[in-house]
Amino acid sequence: MQEKSKSIILIGILICLIMIALKPGPSFNNNAPDSPSYASKLVVQLAENRIAIVETEPNSGLSGEVIVLEFNENRKTFDPIGRYNYLDFFRNPEKYNF
Repeated sequence: MQEKSKSIILIGILICLIMIALKPGPSFNNNAPDSPSYASKLVVQLAENRIAIVETEPNSGLSGEVIVLEFNENRKTFDPIGRYNYLDFFRNPEKYNF
């Protein structure tokens, strides 16, 4: 009797393990139209109170744009201090005198 119940339990565990092994894993589609709009943006901390937002999507109208923001302690907001296009710098370096 005890041997029969052990084998039934072991068969049940085996069936559960097979079901878990054959279960399909989650799939992620990065090209979904409902993907968040911030997915093509990269936020980089430049200093303690400065960040840069970089547009990384090659097919967007803002490709290559970098917006630099500085945190205003008094108003508790980020104020824009510059907007640059790094792709333009690489394409036309003669425009920039560094």
